[in-house]
Formats: sequence, structure tokens, C-alpha cells
Amino acid sequence: MDIGEAGAGAALALSSSVFGGTADFLGGTTSRIVGTVRFMFCTQAAGLLLAGSWVAISREPLPDLATLGEALAAGVSLIISLTAFFQAMVVGTVSIVAPISAIGVCVPVAAGVAQGDRLGPAQVLGILAALAGMLLVARQERQHGSLPVRSSLGLALVAAFGGGVCLWLIAEASRGGVAWTLLVVRAVMALVLTVALCSRRISLRRAFERRIAWRVLASVLFGFLGFTLYALATLHGQLAVVSVLASLYPVVTVLLAYHLLGERLHRPQQVGIAAVLLGVVLLSS
Repeated sequence: MDIGEAGAGAALALSSSVFGGTADFLGGTTSRIVGTVRFMFCTQAAGLLLAGSWVAISREPLPDLATLGEALAAGVSLIISLTAFFQAMVVGTVSIVAPISAIGVCVPVAAGVAQGDRLGPAQVLGILAALAGMLLVARQERQHGSLPVRSSLGLALVAAFGGGVCLWLIAEASRGGVAWTLLVVRAVMALVLTVALCSRRISLRRAFERRIAWRVLASVLFGFLGFTLYALATLHGQLAVVSVLASLYPVVTVLLAYHLLGERLHRPQQVGIAAVLLGVVLLSS
């Protein structure tokens, strides 16, 4: 893999973080208003339409069964991760839940190394700095012991593992076709959420209110771009590197919460953000 291709992978992964972090901020805050299941159904249904349109326009051939199976498993992992993530956002603090959920990047990093990714000393230090930074950003809320806090931490850890498995499986499936991978992932999520919506008889009316609808649509667009850019990044860079760069979205979410919601950034979180940025520099070298 040449330097130019690796650089393209890093740029795509970082762009994925920007879009993904913005989508998570919109998703977390909107879920508080309309409910987790209602919000997720609307976003995933719209995402399914986008993915289906991409497959139709690109005319990408149907991949083999192995690829479809990996994409299917990625969809299941993602639905578990997002459900836990948005519910954690409802009961917890945005600037704490987001970084904890990103710890799951250890899964694709381990998978990439096991599959033969060769990392230089700077990149190893970059991964360690980025992971340490995410832990520092998440450290503040652990000092409290209330039931809602413990609940949000547990949900965030579930989101972390599910998200990490999803990142790994999407990278595997994308080799057989990016458009089809995203379509299958969205289809799985839309199907599960349709069942949940019907069984609980949840009305979608509130999600179509003007002040809510634009937030849902923006979250759909940013989330779709985030996943697409990550899938493309895995084709140009090492999984152990691009998965970390694509998982830096919590920094974007935390900064948006700081500027728009007035959530405080304590000293450990400030140091953590600095460590994450150092990790980005090292990983991109």
C-alpha cells in the first residue's frame, strides 16, 4: 500500500469522524425529544432509501454469500450498538457517553493486526494516544455513583462492543461491494425497528413535526456519509489505522455539546481531547 493511498484512507476516515460525530450529536439530542425507537426507525428507513438508490445507480453486482453474511452480522451488531448508545444518551450525559462508546475501536484494531497490518512506531503511539484520550474524555462521570450514571455507563459499554464488531465486519464486507454492504446493514436495521415499532404501537407523528423533521433528516445525511466514508477508507488504508481515525467522532460530539448545550469540559476531558488530536497526527504520519 503506497503513501498516497494510505493518506487517502486517513483523510476519508477523518471525514467519517466529522460526519459521524455530528450525526451522533443530533441523534442523541433528538432522541431525548421523540424517543429512541421512533428516532432510529425514521433515520434507518431514510438511510435504507439512500443505500438502495446507490445500489441502483451504481449497478454494483450482487456480492457472494460470505459478503452478504458479514454485512448481515454488521447490521445486527449496529442495531444493538445504536440502541444502547441513544438510550444511554437519554439517561446520561452526551459528552461522556459518546467517548466511552468509541472504546469499541479496539475490536477492529485487533482484527487488523491479526490480519497482518504492519504499524510503525509512530502509528502504535498514535493508537495508544487516541485510546488514552478517549478514556480521559470519559473519565469525569465515573466519579459519581447514582443509578442513572451507572446505567448510562453500562449501555455505553454495550454500544462500544457492538460498534467495534460492526466496524470490523463492515471492513470485511466492503471488499465485496460497498453499496451492497450499506444496503444490507440498513435493511437489517429497518426490519428490526419496524417490528419494534409495530409491536409497541409507536406513532411516528411527532417525528414529522417541522422542528424535529429537519434534525432527523440532517442526522440521516450525516450518518450515511459517515458510514460510506468509513467503508471507502477501509479499501485504501490499514484497518488498524482507519478504524481508529474513524472512531474519533466523540471529539466532534463532545465539542458540539460544549458549544451548543453548554456542557462543561473538565481538565481530564481537555487533556483527553489533546491526546486524541496528538494520536491523529501520529496515525496520519
